[in-house]
This record gives sequence, C-alpha cells and structure tokens, in this order.
Amino acid sequence: MGGLSLNPLVAGLVVAARLVAAVDLKTCKADIQQRLDNNTLSRNDTIFYFNGTSYMSGPIDIWLTLPGCQTTCPNPNIDLYDDMWPRLLTWLVPALLLVGSVHLPRIGHLNRIFVILHFMGDPIDSMWALLTKGEVWNRFYSLALRRTLAGPDQEPMAKALAVMLSAFEELTGDMATVEEEFNAIMTENGAQLSKEDLDYILKETAEELVDSRSNEGLRTILVIVNYLWAVLAALVPEIGGTQSSQPGGRIGTAMFLSWLVTAVLLSNTLSGFTSRRTCLRIMERYTRTLKGKKRDMHFFPYSPRILAQAKRGKVDDFIDAQPWNGSVYSYRPRKRLTCSSGKGDWSPAFLLALSTMPVIIAAVSAFVIIWFTPTIGLGCRTLWVIALTAGLFISPILTWAISRTVHRGRTAWYATIAKDAVFGATGVLVILLSSIGIFNTCWCWSGVYSRGLAGAYIDLEPEDERLYNAHHLYPAMVGTCLALQVVTYVVMHRVMKPGGIVFRPREEEKMEQYRAIHGLTGSPDIEMKGPAARGRAVGGDRRESEAAPLLLPPAALGSPHGSPLLRPRAGSHTSLRSSGGVEDEHPNWHTPEYHLTT
Repeated sequence: MGGLSLNPLVAGLVVAARLVAAVDLKTCKADIQQRLDNNTLSRNDTIFYFNGTSYMSGPIDIWLTLPGCQTTCPNPNIDLYDDMWPRLLTWLVPALLLVGSVHLPRIGHLNRIFVILHFMGDPIDSMWALLTKGEVWNRFYSLALRRTLAGPDQEPMAKALAVMLSAFEELTGDMATVEEEFNAIMTENGAQLSKEDLDYILKETAEELVDSRSNEGLRTILVIVNYLWAVLAALVPEIGGTQSSQPGGRIGTAMFLSWLVTAVLLSNTLSGFTSRRTCLRIMERYTRTLKGKKRDMHFFPYSPRILAQAKRGKVDDFIDAQPWNGSVYSYRPRKRLTCSSGKGDWSPAFLLALSTMPVIIAAVSAFVIIWFTPTIGLGCRTLWVIALTAGLFISPILTWAISRTVHRGRTAWYATIAKDAVFGATGVLVILLSSIGIFNTCWCWSGVYSRGLAGAYIDLEPEDERLYNAHHLYPAMVGTCLALQVVTYVVMHRVMKPGGIVFRPREEEKMEQYRAIHGLTGSPDIEMKGPAARGRAVGGDRRESEAAPLLLPPAALGSPHGSPLLRPRAGSHTSLRSSGGVEDEHPNWHTPEYHLTT
C-alpha cells in the first residue's frame, strides 16, 4: 500500500478531524428539512450558506456553513460509518491479496515480511530495483551476443552464456567483475575439457538454471482480476450494494493503490529462483566440473565486494546475507550498471523516471476523484493523498541516503526496513481510518482548505453531483488510471524484453531446449549396451517413454542425426565415477550425480 510518511500534516488531519464531531449528513438533512417544513427553522437562518444572492435552503439544495454544520448536525453517537466493515472488505481484502502476490524469495519468514514492508514503504525504489535487474539481464545478453561466434548456434549459445553471466551476478552481486570471474573459470579448465564438452556443459547448466525459476503469472492475473472486481463493485451499486456515503472516497482510495497492479506484475515478470540455494548448487556443480574439483567452490576471487567483506573481522554467512546481497530483486542499494553496449542500453536515470510513473498516475487519479467529490475542493482526503504521495517520493531519497552512508549490508538492510515500516504503517493507518469514517466530519466535507472559513460549505445531499460523477467522472478516471497503469507496465516489459527472453522463455521453448541439449531430437535407432540398452528394452522407444529419457545418454554419442555438441575426444579417455568409485560404462554421459575425472 504505498510508502507513506509519518508526516505532521497527516497527524494534524487526524487530530483536526476528531476535534469536531462526526456527522451523518443524511440524518442531518432529514432533521433540518423537517424543521423547515414545520416552520421551526427559518430559511434565512445563518446556518445556511449564502451564495451572494440567496440562502441555500431550498427543498433540493441544502448547504450549511461550517459553523452551521458544527452546531446543527453533530451526532456524538456516530463516530464511524455504520457499514465500515463491508467498506473494508470491499477493497482491503483485494489489496492485501495484491500485496501477497509480490514475488517473495525463500529467505525466511521474517525477511519475507521485510520484503513486503519494503514494497509498501518504498514502491518507487522497489520498482527501480526490479527494472535495474531486468537491465542487467539485457546487458549480459547483449554482451553474450558480441562474445559468441556468428553461425546457426549463435543464438542458443548467447542465451546460455547470458544466463551464466546473470547467475554469477546473482551470487556475487557485483556486475562489474562477472565476466572476469567467468573467464577465470573457463581459462583454468582443470578438467581439460574440449570445446565441445565446454559448450555442452554450458548449455546444460543454463537450461537447468532457467528451469529452476518460478512462474506465478496465473495467480497474479487472478488477484488483479479480484482487485478490478472490487473497483467495479464501488462503481456499480447493483454489484457492490448501496453505501452510507458518496463512493468518491472509496474509488479514490482504490485508485491511489492502483500502483500495486503495476508493481505486482513487474515483480512476477522477473520472478526468481525457487531458492537461491538452488542457483548456488547449480553453479557450484558447474565450477566443480570445469575445475576438475571434488569439493564445492565458494570463492569468487575477482569480486571486490566479497573480498572486502572477507577482510573484516566478521563475515556474514552467504545464505544469511541473501536479503541484502541480491536475493531480493526489489532491494538493490547499488544500481550502477556496467557492460554497456551503447545502443539500446537504458540508463539508471531513465529506469528511475519510469519507476515513478505508476505512483504519479495513481496519486493524480486519486486526487482528481476526491477533489470533485462534493463538496468540491481541498478537503481532508485530498490532503492525505498529497501527504502520502510526498511520502512515496521522500522514501526512495532516504533509501538512497542509507545506501550511501551505511556500508555494511546487514545494517543498511535493517535501517531501510525500519524506515519503510514507519512509512508504510503510517500510510496503511491513514487509509484505514479514512475508509471507516475518521474524516466524516463537517470540517472535512466543507472544502475549507481551498475555500477558506468564509467560503466553506457542506452540501448535505448532493444527489445530482453524485449521479453525474457515478456515470461520467468516476468511470472516466478509473478507466484512464488503469489504462495508464497497463501502458506503463507494457513499457516496462518492453524495456526488459531482451533479457527477459533469456530467463523467461515459454514452456514450449524450455522443452525444445531440453530435447536439443539432451539429444532427444535424434534418431532412436542407436546401438546401445549396458544399462542404456536395458533401459530402452524396458521403456521401448525413448520418445514414447516418460522414464527412459532420464536414463539414457544423449543420442549424439552414436548417431549422425543427434546433437552436435558432444563428441568423443580422440586420444583421451574420460570416465565418470560415481561417489562410490565405480566407473560408468558411458564415459561422455554427464549427469549432476557424478564427478568428472580424467
């Protein structure tokens, strides 16, 4: 729900709203109308607003001055809306579902709550960090295209290389040294693998990394549809039922939260690994295979950030440091981008500007809707929109200041979350109080902040304006707001598209890559011996068996139609030994369960 500041203006609004009694406008109008009808109240009484020519005390339009409302209408027994619980359920549950649909990495329950707090307390920085992550993928993909040789295999090799570079960045959090780390591993080649073997292992590892990422797109669409249905219920009484007051406040609040739609879509577009430990294990196995080692490789000698941590007295465990070391895509204190290709790169300034658009669209839409909800003008609700929007822009500035002044990752993470908890909790509290009637007072209905005390008035039952807004203003503003949010997301998606095709291919593309890498596209007529032949005898044709592909080596070993990536090397003998030391009969069959030895 928006990064929102604990602001003197917000606190003043809440206090001022309670200094005057709560008001039931319908009951007040009925009471005054009855007194006018039985002549116990003059139509020229000073409680009525004078528009320059006459007092507004007609049978249809009854406008009261601010003092007149405060002395005539207050009902101390009605402090909040009678239907406050249905009001909360109308938008609160859909909004909570939206917040809960933000992609949450597996970093422990407490840290996952912290991720939500950061999203609520600093959506601009969260979306900026997500866009920066997408641009990192873009630049690595561009770099990979420049580093791979032209030919029919360039595109899949470039994608595989981009995935590997992105995985190194995922673990080290240091974009500038990724290429150097990767080249060091490839150059060492302690296992003395051929280029064909290196290419095959690279593609296999990249395919496993891509397949280890989560995809919650369908769930995200469902919760967004639920949110849109709640907005529709506020617009259409036949769906949401009648309410005790004008729907402008509810609709304005829903539009103020509309940035959640873009943020949730953006978060789930990038998604993440099912677990960072999964990424770490895959990369450990990759480096172990290339280096010819039997132990996991945890050391990245070319990453100054990790080396700087190692030189201190206390080093955070890699797993414990995940929240502030890259696992949370929506928290990225260092947004500097390297590996520039020039053409097609997006600068951090552009990404920052783009990340502010959902908040600007939401705030402007909410302000216009609430402004034109009678009494037209600047009231308590429009002021909280201004105050909370200011908090949305102050919060990322404070996040930046923390990242520049606090150098220890753990401390910066907790300081940022503490700040976001204050901003977010304040905003949620103000929105909740507004929704249940805390601003349902003569003062807040009078437009006093724009009209002044002398010009302030309260229209007790603005039925004409309400009908006009319900049929024209509200639908137009809601449609425009949501359409602009969708357009903003489309632009964000377009910005991240080059790198997104690497990590977020369609399921059909994943299966095609799997078949190509594992040799499942070749001819089944291959002479096999040992366990492979027995696996085929039991399972039949490998393309007709669900279990056999997991048991058979790539078809490239014996078929001219198989994968061209893996070939037996002349003059060398490569064997695979299991952890029990038994030599496998298929020397070129590489699976994660075995260590490669020469």
